[in-house]
Amino acid sequence: MSHSSPRAYRTVLDALQAPVPYAAAGRHILIEPGSYPNTGFRSSGDFVMTAVGGPGTVTLDGATDATVEVTGMVTLQGLIIRNWSDEGLALDAAEGSVLAEQCEFISRSDVAVRAAAGAQLALKQCQVQDGAIVYAAASGIVEGTSVTGTEGNAIAIRSGSTVTLRACRISDAGAHGIWVTEGSRPLIEQCTISRPTSAGIRVDDRADAAIRNCAFHSSGQSSLIALDRGKAVAEDCLIEDAGADALWVATNGSLTARRVVMDAPQRTGVVVEKGVALLEDCEVKGAGTNGLSLIAHADVTFVRGRITDTGKIGAGLGSGARVVLDGTTISGSGLAGVSVEGGGRLALRNCTVVDNHGAGVIAGEGAHIDVSGLISERNQRPDQLDGNPHAGTTAQVTVPTQADEPMAAAKPRTAPPPGEGTSADVLLAELDAMIGLAGVKREIRILTKLQKVAEQRRLAGLPPGPPISRHMIFAGPPGTGKTTVARLYGGILAALGVVEKGQVVEVGRADLVSENIGGTALRTTEMFDRARGGVLFIDEAYTLSRKATGTDFGQEAIDTLVKLMEDHRDEVVVIAAGYSAEMREFLAANPGLNSRFSRTVEFENYSPAELVQIVATQADKDGYRLADDTRAALLAHFTSMKRDASFGNGRAARRVFEAAVERQAQRLADMEELPSGEELSRLVAEDLDVDTGLAARFGEARDPDQVTALLARLAAMTGLDEVKRDIRDLLDLIASARRRRAAGLEAEPFTGHLIFAGPPGTGKTTVARLYGELLTALGVLAQGQVVEAARVDLVGQYVGHTAQKTSEVFERARGGVLFIDEAYSLSRPGGSGHDFGQEAIDTLVKLMEDHRDEVIVIAAGYTSEMKGFLATNPGLASRFARTLTFRPYEVDGLVSIFLGKAGGADYRVPEPTRQALTAYLAANRDQFREGNGREIDKLFRSAVTAHARRTEQLANTGTELTTDQLTTLLPEDITP
Repeated sequence: MSHSSPRAYRTVLDALQAPVPYAAAGRHILIEPGSYPNTGFRSSGDFVMTAVGGPGTVTLDGATDATVEVTGMVTLQGLIIRNWSDEGLALDAAEGSVLAEQCEFISRSDVAVRAAAGAQLALKQCQVQDGAIVYAAASGIVEGTSVTGTEGNAIAIRSGSTVTLRACRISDAGAHGIWVTEGSRPLIEQCTISRPTSAGIRVDDRADAAIRNCAFHSSGQSSLIALDRGKAVAEDCLIEDAGADALWVATNGSLTARRVVMDAPQRTGVVVEKGVALLEDCEVKGAGTNGLSLIAHADVTFVRGRITDTGKIGAGLGSGARVVLDGTTISGSGLAGVSVEGGGRLALRNCTVVDNHGAGVIAGEGAHIDVSGLISERNQRPDQLDGNPHAGTTAQVTVPTQADEPMAAAKPRTAPPPGEGTSADVLLAELDAMIGLAGVKREIRILTKLQKVAEQRRLAGLPPGPPISRHMIFAGPPGTGKTTVARLYGGILAALGVVEKGQVVEVGRADLVSENIGGTALRTTEMFDRARGGVLFIDEAYTLSRKATGTDFGQEAIDTLVKLMEDHRDEVVVIAAGYSAEMREFLAANPGLNSRFSRTVEFENYSPAELVQIVATQADKDGYRLADDTRAALLAHFTSMKRDASFGNGRAARRVFEAAVERQAQRLADMEELPSGEELSRLVAEDLDVDTGLAARFGEARDPDQVTALLARLAAMTGLDEVKRDIRDLLDLIASARRRRAAGLEAEPFTGHLIFAGPPGTGKTTVARLYGELLTALGVLAQGQVVEAARVDLVGQYVGHTAQKTSEVFERARGGVLFIDEAYSLSRPGGSGHDFGQEAIDTLVKLMEDHRDEVIVIAAGYTSEMKGFLATNPGLASRFARTLTFRPYEVDGLVSIFLGKAGGADYRVPEPTRQALTAYLAANRDQFREGNGREIDKLFRSAVTAHARRTEQLANTGTELTTDQLTTLLPEDITP
């Protein structure tokens, strides 16, 4: 199959329909390099399809329900398969068996690859982007494959599927990394799951997942979840920086974990509620709150484990929990090593509880503890056992003795009143140690002092004074420490006795808002109940006051929240966070919000010097130091960065540091001699990667040969002399700017945004793609992809929706070209009273300014209408460097296009046919001036159909067709 080779088929469908030799096992379709648009086929046959130029040289583009839909025995090798329909799939396999090797699958819909109805699907060394892999009542293997950037779950295994996932990389999923459900039984091994918005792996609804040698990084919520009778067995896994809990078991879920390391989960290492868990040789390090939170009928055994440096409690048991801790070490906990509430049952066997900042073991009244072989020492407070052992506590822990105390301690000791200990002071000191945030620290200290004095008045028998509103708005840009401060605030309130526990439950719109009427109130109440005794932290709270669908369920969440805050005013502290302006809109969404959130704490952007300090602190923590020239380069970089809505503050600083470590490693690895310890720890200016990313740059051309080939393709296009000259002028400007910069002279920044004006069918889209490829080959663009969009892709249905849609499309084009066809339609109202098209234009103008070096925007349409488009916003005309006019083709040009199509499809057009073609085009001049190349394409297809009809009629009469007859178009084939 080829665009140009003689005798080759032009489409996949043609190749699949071609006759094969008798008794052949199936077809082997070899595809020459190129892009094959309008691919979309369904096949029940057996075939092998191979990119002969190697992986990535062949692209099959479709916009149907599935670009490739098969039910037979199929092998795909080295192909890029894309689907541009909002509901379409790149690959859909049912009933048959499919093997895809070194392929790339991309879709605009939620699903890119699907295996269903008993299909067997194997993906090996593949890439899947934007859409998910789904197995439904299917089986197979996914090996050495990456799945990135999905809007929902990255991989879904459902309906009893049996699948092996091996050595896969799953990143940036919009929901769960892997969802296992409905009785499925996968084996997941040697996989890495990074930055999913929700869980790394979720197992539910009777599914049974075996997980081995996997790594979980920065899950948005809990990393591994087993619930609703789901069962998971995890062995030899690493879980780092979980956004909530490392492991969560609930609602009759079951988990077995062996040799699992949980490092720095932001909330808890292991949470079990109404579930069963067995953990052997596991370790929890640096959990934000508790190492283990075992509540509500949890049945847990923790054997030979280690829990260190938790923010609050090493192992916390609630009422109804039944737990065995055997051979476990707990140390460095912020409040207590082990805490058992009334009604909890704990067996402590051969455990070591040492060096905790509070008591080693605390048992509430009514707790049942069975102790043997316990070592509890060097804890900052004595162990506490409330109540009579015979009245509830079945065994008692011996209190460690102090040097100046007698050897005794039968009765438990009373903890000092809240506020008299050092816990709040320690937390305030931690707050003070944070970089910047002077105003924030001042507000938190004011509130802390108010609470202290109120408690002192209560102890003195005085009225506490006017009620202190503890709910707050945290307003400011992302990356400024709002979540960290919220956690510290919760701990301070707990230490002062204002709230019972001080846990921080972090939620967003997705956690509170349901798609069903009444479901939002239930969700919001559930999250609120989880936060009782602590803090409910609502990130991006302003999204609740903005409609995401036609029905405003976000408003229902706000109304429910207002009532709950009133009904439980002394049980939960609510912190709502988001951008400053948007949070003012949020407060206006319900009359009760302003009165309940009486205090707004503003989090300002970090200054350049503070960002340098954040990098230096992170470097020092990880054993690096910054050279003086590195600090100066960082300061210059952060000073030059725009403080717009996308600025990441502390996150941006961390990214710079991580990139510097990576570049230093590359630099040192190339040294002939082993680097010294000093060299290994020093980051120099050349290690910084502060100028990379998606921005345009003026280095050398990446691939001069490719530039030459692309210019040859442009020159070979029929007509378009003015367009070709303008493109060459733009390339000359780039070359001249590079030479001037090399000579130390000033050079104007390259502005590559263009207007393509002219009727349809004149090659505007083709030229846009070539332009993007040229700028990429020249090193001006980072990636060069062309994202095609129209009004429907940019304009929403309600206020605010258009800006969101336009920003999403623009984001996909970063590093490449955004091609807006019929752009003038944005300046025309879409039929409603609101001109949302104008909102798209205004959003586009701002994005073009904010990302001027990252995206080339090409707006296309009829010449007269594009003049009106440029007049709709004062900033448009200045942002588009020039207008390229695509003039209608003359008859000679149209004939040339027809001949090119015929030659590429192995058809001959003799002189009489050419004359008939010329005469026909001249007679229908107006029709072809409107459609140009598109009308020629229709005419060519019509001629091929007429030729097939004519030759088949001859064949049916018994005539044996010659090659000449099979390839020659006659004059009668031309006229439709």
